[in-house]
Amino acid sequence: MRLIIYNIIVYLVLPLTIIKLVYRGLKNKDYLRGWAERFAIYPDSEKNKWIKRKTLWIHCVSVGETKAIYRLLAQLEGKHPRAHFLITHGTPTGKKVALPKNKNIHRAFLPYDAFGLVKRFLNFYRPTVGILLEKEIWPNLITQCNHKKMPLLLINGRLSNESINNYLKFKNFYTPLLNKLSNIYVQSKSDKKNFEQLTLHKVQVMGNLKFDQIPPKETMKITKKMKDNLMINDQIVIVAGSTREGEEEIILNQILKMNKKNITLILTPRHPERFSKVENLLKSKNLKFAKRSQASSIKSTPNFILGDSMGEMYMYYELANIVILGGSFFNYGSQNPIEPIKMKKPTIIGPSIFNFKDIILDAIESKAAIQINHIHDLPKTIKKLSQLKTQNSMIQRSEKFISRSEGSSRKALKFISQYF
Repeated sequence: MRLIIYNIIVYLVLPLTIIKLVYRGLKNKDYLRGWAERFAIYPDSEKNKWIKRKTLWIHCVSVGETKAIYRLLAQLEGKHPRAHFLITHGTPTGKKVALPKNKNIHRAFLPYDAFGLVKRFLNFYRPTVGILLEKEIWPNLITQCNHKKMPLLLINGRLSNESINNYLKFKNFYTPLLNKLSNIYVQSKSDKKNFEQLTLHKVQVMGNLKFDQIPPKETMKITKKMKDNLMINDQIVIVAGSTREGEEEIILNQILKMNKKNITLILTPRHPERFSKVENLLKSKNLKFAKRSQASSIKSTPNFILGDSMGEMYMYYELANIVILGGSFFNYGSQNPIEPIKMKKPTIIGPSIFNFKDIILDAIESKAAIQINHIHDLPKTIKKLSQLKTQNSMIQRSEKFISRSEGSSRKALKFISQYF
């Protein structure tokens, strides 16, 4: 009965998704592409190909999840060289993330979780095994995989202490769904404890795949070229990474208060549709700034740069002397700190950390990152991290922190291979 009510709601809301896609498409044209896949419309000529394939399907909603599977996917390819791998996404930015080059790796948008769309998706691709990452609980998808007796695993699962209370309010809805999964593998002991309040599964801890992320091979080469193009020489480069609404202005204000000519601040908004908004912010303050997209026109070293490019976060972090982690200064719950820490960059994190609480608290305790409680603490923290001795100490601690946290992809490979 609960699933029937859910489907009624889904089909009532489904027409509104077109309006949403058009609205997002006005800001980011990538949302105007791939509609057929979102509504599970596939070419009949391709169907027979998928019937003959042994396919492992992995759903990676966006950028973070897609980057996280890079090493695991390479390991799966090595162990199953004749298999095909279908990687589905929910966002265009996720679909653009680079993965290992292999003709047997296929990319598509996952259709909306409507009964008919999910049925067409599964009947077309016919995966042997399905993998969901982190917290992707789609009722129709899970139910139909269960009906087809297709193994469906949740790996790299996470469920924060803040989120579990909301899930427990609807325990009668979520518990039957989670019980239909073949197994659940989570990032930490606290995730295990929270999931076990919702399911009969014996939840296992595998660690976090994001610790096994590999920077692109060309990172150093591209970064060197980027540094030359942006005319950065002896500047202290501060990268505000994956910033969210309102954060660029408060970070910018604190940097301006420092009145240091040897600082270059690079603002990299989380969402590309906000590039123009941040550009207008810089203009409103009458600041001379450069845009990454127009680097070839730069004539002198800029103090402010708008990082208006996608897929270059590793390069921005490699360029940085200090990283300010976006999403952590207002109630966004922070972005993932693993990338800058893995790049051995002294990382400053604000007070809002609920999305990655365990990782961030562990990093802070390990002195691989610094947390500040208020944006006004930013200038003095930057001054402290500008000292070479402090930087070297944090780099060493970052290496130890990452080293003891790696290895989850090997565990995931072992778990998945039981079913594939």
